[in-house]
Amino acid sequence: MAKYRVCGGLAMAVERDMELLKDMSAKGWHVCGLSGGLLYRFEQGAPRDFDYAVSFVLDFTPDVQELFRAGGWHPVVTGSGWQVLRAEAGATPLFTDEESKEESLRAIRARTGRWALVWTILSAALLAAEAFLDAQGAEVVAAACLVGAVASGAGLVCTALPFLGYSFSLRRLRSGR
Repeated sequence: MAKYRVCGGLAMAVERDMELLKDMSAKGWHVCGLSGGLLYRFEQGAPRDFDYAVSFVLDFTPDVQELFRAGGWHPVVTGSGWQVLRAEAGATPLFTDEESKEESLRAIRARTGRWALVWTILSAALLAAEAFLDAQGAEVVAAACLVGAVASGAGLVCTALPFLGYSFSLRRLRSGR
């Protein structure tokens, strides 16, 4: 049997989410996946004292994974450009200095920002095309453009919100120094 908990957003609520994963492991529920990008999936096991951390390595190669394993960290959930890692409590922190954490956040923020820009331009172009075609009386093609604009709006939301979250996390990290 599995349990599910809402993911607060790895871009916006990393510390809160990692504390949730730690608390769940202490109760014997260990994260094993992410369902639909919104729910952490947990499997039952023996209670353990684990620490959790997020890495935003874009190219998570076997060499990078081996480097993490050498420090006691093991990937438990991975996505495109992010990884949730677990280690026994008290392991050397994943990031030992603020500069490396900032560099990681800057890289994922830049990548996400580029995609948000692409989705913004596509959405705007489709909305402009819809307005132009509707004024010309081409309602069927205009409707298709509107459907495309709505669909691209989903891509915009899925990239713009993480971009804002990474920006907020960077600002918070920089102000903490």
